[in-house]
Amino acid sequence: MGLRQPSAAAADRRVEIGSVSVSIRRMLHTVHITNLALLECAEIRLADGLTVISGETGGGKSLLITALKLLRGEKVSGSLVRHGAEELQVDGEFRLGRGERCDAVSALVRELCGGALEDDLLLVTRIVDRHGRTRVRIGGRPATLAALRELGAHLLEIHGQGDSRALMRPETQCETLDAFAGASAQRADFAAALATARSLRDRLDALRDGERERRQRLEFLRFQHQAMVDLRLQDGEAAALEQEHQVLSNLDAMRQRLDEALGVLQDGEDNVGDQLARAARAIGEAAAIDVRLQDAAEQMAQIDELVADVCRKLQSGQARLDLDPSRLQEVQERLDEVHGALKRFGPTEADFRQNLARTTAELAQEEAGSDTEALQAQLRAATEAAAAHGRKLLRARHKAAGSFAKAIVGELKDLGMAHTEVRVDMAAAFATAALLATATAHGPVPVDLAVRINPGEPFHSMRDTASGGELARIVLAVKKTLADQDRVPLLVFDEIDAEIGGRLGL
Repeated sequence: MGLRQPSAAAADRRVEIGSVSVSIRRMLHTVHITNLALLECAEIRLADGLTVISGETGGGKSLLITALKLLRGEKVSGSLVRHGAEELQVDGEFRLGRGERCDAVSALVRELCGGALEDDLLLVTRIVDRHGRTRVRIGGRPATLAALRELGAHLLEIHGQGDSRALMRPETQCETLDAFAGASAQRADFAAALATARSLRDRLDALRDGERERRQRLEFLRFQHQAMVDLRLQDGEAAALEQEHQVLSNLDAMRQRLDEALGVLQDGEDNVGDQLARAARAIGEAAAIDVRLQDAAEQMAQIDELVADVCRKLQSGQARLDLDPSRLQEVQERLDEVHGALKRFGPTEADFRQNLARTTAELAQEEAGSDTEALQAQLRAATEAAAAHGRKLLRARHKAAGSFAKAIVGELKDLGMAHTEVRVDMAAAFATAALLATATAHGPVPVDLAVRINPGEPFHSMRDTASGGELARIVLAVKKTLADQDRVPLLVFDEIDAEIGGRLGL
């Protein structure tokens, strides 16, 4: 297993730790491990440059890889906690120093945790309990696992044996070339623009496929909306109609009761109004003699006025009873119409108005969605935008392709493949009209690493020609090339000599 920290050359030093040989030079300063599987407590201090950890199977090398994966924010199981312990803990101490890469990491820590580093020291802690629950601290401050994943991607990369097969996939080759070219952001912009255009295309296809259902739904909404609008329901109209209907249905009884009441109060012989008036005069005369009765006189005058007011209201009630005989039928018909509408769209007037507003909004949305021409215009604009991003990405890849291949060839010479040639195959252009059908999120055209192992042979795709050992050396050369781009401060190779051999691997 190898850990490489790209930096200026420095003298190696070698330390023996049991059966594990560590050749080390320094950005990751210290890794402290507690209760991880078989490890109760372990600490590794590193120096600048290249660190090589070797040893027999079972020596614990894979546990160090696991510890580094924990610091990257990768998911792990609670079964990794050492037997008898409640939780495991991994601490990584990073010395950032100065430079564009370190400044970017410091800025990310401030963004994620809201605090600055002291003395350029970054301490990352990952704790996992037996139930798989995780706690994270970054720079001494609590943080989320998502924040650790984002930071970990800037601190270290881990490359295992499976990366040889991964590099054979077209999408991985795209990512690798973009990493060398510094075009990863351009690829992300293209992928986002492509996804937007395809979403519009899918909406347009769905709209066309469901045109019949949409028309039926639109007709139903229009019918409902028109029925509610035509009702012209006024605020409180249902209650007012019910009250008027009750009066109209009982006209004879109402006339009889009002006549009887008015006869008692003011129209009959010896009516209450006359009696109250006489009583009011008498109490007034008494109050003129005994001022202590003044309140009673005033109250009696109020009663007299109150009875007169009641009589006026009863007379108004009598006048309202002189109605057109057809009015009862009109009220009954309107009331039936309102009750029927409330039964369908209510049951209350408030519910009716909410339903009307909701139907109006949905109808407007459906009518807007039926405009396929507008959607087609949006799709054309989105496709052009995706094509523009695709052309920009393709130019960046073509510009970097020659240097990328040359750098890999240079590394392969040190790995016993001095005559091997590498080139990057990809189309020079693409048709905008076919973009949505042929492109992938990784680019508008495929990228293929082609190799020629021996002089005189034709170039073939790396997927078709390289043997296991050749492929492993090509992958190592690619990783070394990317490491020289100084993308992350720590590069970890698991089984670096797999299918290569110790002499070439180191």
